[in-house]
Amino acid sequence: MIDYAFEALPLHSPDALLELERELENPAAYHAFIQISIGMWDQRFYRLNRAAEDRDEPKLMDVILSIESSSKMLGLHQLAALAGLLKRRLDTHDVDSAIGLLPALERCGRLSMRELRAAYPA
Repeated sequence: MIDYAFEALPLHSPDALLELERELENPAAYHAFIQISIGMWDQRFYRLNRAAEDRDEPKLMDVILSIESSSKMLGLHQLAALAGLLKRRLDTHDVDSAIGLLPALERCGRLSMRELRAAYPA
């Protein structure tokens, strides 16, 4: 069972990205970070699926931590929350339950990247 409370969160928060822009103090680096992050989504999710197929808990955790941290930096609240839920399930070695979250994570990631692309076109 998935806790759907994450769906009440916004997909994308421009305020978080404004904070990132202030921290980086470099508009070109800020824009590049956003574009690179969008471009990396498919690769990250592919790596996550591969680790799931292999039932490789350390690799699953590595990829999900990457997704969670970048999502937080980008203000992708739903994706960060869902990644956090997956991480908590891996913390308890509930691999089957964690793997069960992958379709929801893939959908949320796709929607989140679409939001970012629309807000910050290349």
